[in-house]
Amino acid sequence: MKVEELLSKMRAVFTPEQVEVLAEFIKFLDQLVKATDFMEVKEAIDRLEKSIESLKDVVRELAQNQRKVDESILELTEAQKKTEQKIAELSEAQKRTEQKLAELSEAQKKTEQKVAELAEAQRRTKEELKEYKKITEQRFAELAEAQKKTEEELREYKKITEQKFAELAEAQRRTEEELREYKKITEQKFAELAEESKKTQIILQEVLLSQRDLNRKLGGIDQTMGYMLENEAYRNLPGYLERNFGIKVYNRMIRREIKGKEINLLAEGQRNGERVLIVGEAKSRLSIGPERAKEVFEELEEKIRIALEEYREYSPEKVVPVIITHFASKSFLEEANKQGYIVVQSFEW
Repeated sequence: MKVEELLSKMRAVFTPEQVEVLAEFIKFLDQLVKATDFMEVKEAIDRLEKSIESLKDVVRELAQNQRKVDESILELTEAQKKTEQKIAELSEAQKRTEQKLAELSEAQKKTEQKVAELAEAQRRTKEELKEYKKITEQRFAELAEAQKKTEEELREYKKITEQKFAELAEAQRRTEEELREYKKITEQKFAELAEESKKTQIILQEVLLSQRDLNRKLGGIDQTMGYMLENEAYRNLPGYLERNFGIKVYNRMIRREIKGKEINLLAEGQRNGERVLIVGEAKSRLSIGPERAKEVFEELEEKIRIALEEYREYSPEKVVPVIITHFASKSFLEEANKQGYIVVQSFEW
């Protein structure tokens, strides 16, 4: 906005004396403010213009409300104070502008120094670039020579490689011929082995049949031996129990099946004036380890449980567990004694 346009707007709002003062102030600012600081001054003027616009509104309101002239005068007075305050702010802005100019002048000096340093750095860079270019050209020459040698070595290596590939192809051909011959021999050997395997299977089947027959016969013998041991026990065990443990058998000992379980020895008796139930198991030989011994004890306990279901008048404490055998190892006897089992060997009765 030009100065004349600004003065024209102020004449519409302020008194001639105020317009004259503002005109002189604007001229002062026009002489004082330089181009580099004009933006800050311009902003202040814009704010001043806004204030002027506000005052124009007030003046219009005064024109429309003649009856409130006194109040309007007071408002104009207040507006005048604000204007003076704005002028003071503009003066302060001018001071800051001068300070900024001083700072810009100092910054300009530093910039000129930096430019000089950059010029020196540019000069050194050109010298270094010239030296680097010289070294690079030398390196490229060396690389070209090395490339030439590499190509010669590659041609030689290619020649040797082709020769090696030819030798490998010949070796591969011989290997394939040997492999075909080996395959022929292997197939022949496999055919012979298959024939031998058939013969072996026939012999193995015959052996298995013989083994089954032998097991059947041994099972029969073992069962016969077991029954023989039990039969001896039926005759001899009652007297042995009475002599050694004070247990008197009421009736004869029997073999009985209860709920699908065969109990080898079963009888009722008396010990220390109390009725007891004798439950026994017969094993031909008890030279066994801890795991097998545990199985024997568990088997007898299962039979005791089944017998008690049949003979309900007896409690578990009134059961005499007995194991009879032809021979028992020392470790088995010790373990059975710890768990309260009576072990009787046939030679003892």
